[in-house]
Amino acid sequence: MKNIFKVSGILAAFMAATALGASAQTTGQATTPDAQPTVPPVTAPVTTPAIDPAAPAAVPATAPAVAADANAAKDFMKEAFMANEFSIAASQLAATQGESADVKAAAQAVLDNSLKTRTAMVTAIQGSTSDMHFDQNFTDDYNMKLGELKAAKGADFDTKYVAAMGDVTDKAEGVFKSYAAAGTDESVKTFAANTLPTLAANGDKLDSVGQGGN
Repeated sequence: MKNIFKVSGILAAFMAATALGASAQTTGQATTPDAQPTVPPVTAPVTTPAIDPAAPAAVPATAPAVAADANAAKDFMKEAFMANEFSIAASQLAATQGESADVKAAAQAVLDNSLKTRTAMVTAIQGSTSDMHFDQNFTDDYNMKLGELKAAKGADFDTKYVAAMGDVTDKAEGVFKSYAAAGTDESVKTFAANTLPTLAANGDKLDSVGQGGN
């Protein structure tokens, strides 16, 4: 039952965000959600296993490692989610607030890739064996970056967009590489490994426009 709540809660948030992204692409307008959706808390029934007095050290010896593995998958997915949703929101702004055709083209490519990554993320969560309830609201750092982009126009927007997205993409690549190499949740690990080429392509595109190329 817990797994059903986990998937349905996250899917609802993702599907609502996906509909928003699709609408923005159809109308050609930049649409940035004012607030990220949140996953409703789920209270699972708690059962207390009987303790065998003859082997008191058996549970403490293994439980911390299991908890650490589960938290690692959730922590990774939260970071991946934040980076990807920021990429979507920032790239949507470029359509109306950017000036350079090259920057707008790069932003559209990043947006298209990030929407595909969002879908792949849903699949990874569906197959995950870990608890995936996490705060989906942007951190202060992401809110600050997005606020600066919302306030910028023209060439100023282009400069700030490329800088912000370059920073977010570089950090995301490091996080994805780490989990792809050492993660223990197979569904999440596969997602991390499969998404690395997309992040690399985004980074190359951003580097190109940052250097004045196309």
